[in-house]
Amino acid sequence: MKRLAGIWCLAFLSLFIWWMLRVDGTAVLVTDRLMMVDGVPQDQVEEITLEYGGGRTLGFVRDGITWKQIEPFSVGVEAFSARQIAVVASSLRASDFVEIGNDDAGRAQAARLGFDDPAVRVTWRWGDDTRVLVLGNRTLAGRAWARLEGEPVAWLVESTLHERLLDMDSRLWRDRSLLPTAGVETREIEIMVGEASVRLESGLDGWRLTQPVVARGDAGAISEWLSDVSRASTQGYLFDQPRSLEPFGLEPPIAVVRLTQRDGTSRSVLIGDPIGVGSSERYGLVEGSPTILRLDEEAQKSLVPSAALFVDPTGTAVVRADVGSLEVRPTDVSDFTLSRDFDRWTLEFTDDERGSVDVPRQAVESLLGQLTSARASEIEFLDYPSELEYAVVILFGLDGLPLDTVRVIRDPNDGRWALENGDGVLRIFPASLQPALRPQDFGVIVP
Repeated sequence: MKRLAGIWCLAFLSLFIWWMLRVDGTAVLVTDRLMMVDGVPQDQVEEITLEYGGGRTLGFVRDGITWKQIEPFSVGVEAFSARQIAVVASSLRASDFVEIGNDDAGRAQAARLGFDDPAVRVTWRWGDDTRVLVLGNRTLAGRAWARLEGEPVAWLVESTLHERLLDMDSRLWRDRSLLPTAGVETREIEIMVGEASVRLESGLDGWRLTQPVVARGDAGAISEWLSDVSRASTQGYLFDQPRSLEPFGLEPPIAVVRLTQRDGTSRSVLIGDPIGVGSSERYGLVEGSPTILRLDEEAQKSLVPSAALFVDPTGTAVVRADVGSLEVRPTDVSDFTLSRDFDRWTLEFTDDERGSVDVPRQAVESLLGQLTSARASEIEFLDYPSELEYAVVILFGLDGLPLDTVRVIRDPNDGRWALENGDGVLRIFPASLQPALRPQDFGVIVP
């Protein structure tokens, strides 16, 4: 009997040790493993669908490197936020698991864990592949239940994905950029404020204003403005799908900024009323997206600058090196011509037969620089004040053909100067400009 009892004790001890090793081995295996060994290939995912309890659905699609929400309405989404759904899901670590069968007990188990009416069902699609992750109930100590659809196992995992999908406001995932495509591909700019409008077009010869006047555009300033606009962003999303835009001052809007790209697509930002009395912030809207935005003063200034910003501030688009001669027509003395002769310049009166005389090269080059390169300190859209005209300068090319005509204006009150070349824009310079437009400025005595 003693021998038999010893055998039973050894058998029981062996069974106990085997059971302990099995439990310990399973615990280590589960604790150290990722729930999804293969994870989700976030760089390949093309679509994401989030199906929440209660029938709410969010759908996202990728277009190249950008993401956008397409359901329940269209709005840009930050690529980082879209990727994080896959990144967080792929990093979930399991601490325990429960097998769920297809019998009544298994279905009851699934219901207890929250899979009958899941908090959210996540679907990733890439190519022909699909992966569905169902999130169940949350438990204590930052844990929650999750299950890959089609697998007979539910895993107790970290609740980080639950927190991102259930606790975080999905509006925070949206791209806050207002006109992110602004840049080298932009071909048309339109800014409308009330009845006033500014329109620019980009062509083979550069940017050109078509409203409020037809004038040369300042390529450098326009490029810098487009760069600023591409970074302009909303301070937040206020309301989704309002019944009417009228309470926000967006129907009609106070201002509209529209950019058209090379491929013909366009994107517009509407600016409405101030958000509150005395507030510098205004309501905004990206046309085509039913979401009311908050626009701060910085964004408004970036979007709606003065029309003068876009105007080329130089007196003419002619390049100085292309000028072969200048015909100067002062208002109070005889007309004269300045002609290039290799590395020297000569002056000749139009109605005098004395012939040409050499003049200081530096003086003529200085005048050319003022007409072609000097940048105005101010831009004014005014009717040409002919009563203030000081001189007219006609620029001719090396082939003798006229290139442009620049009219020079001087204000006798403050001594400031202005240049105009037929586009209805006065480019204003300080009194220190002092262009050489009289024969005596070149050391020649008037006949």
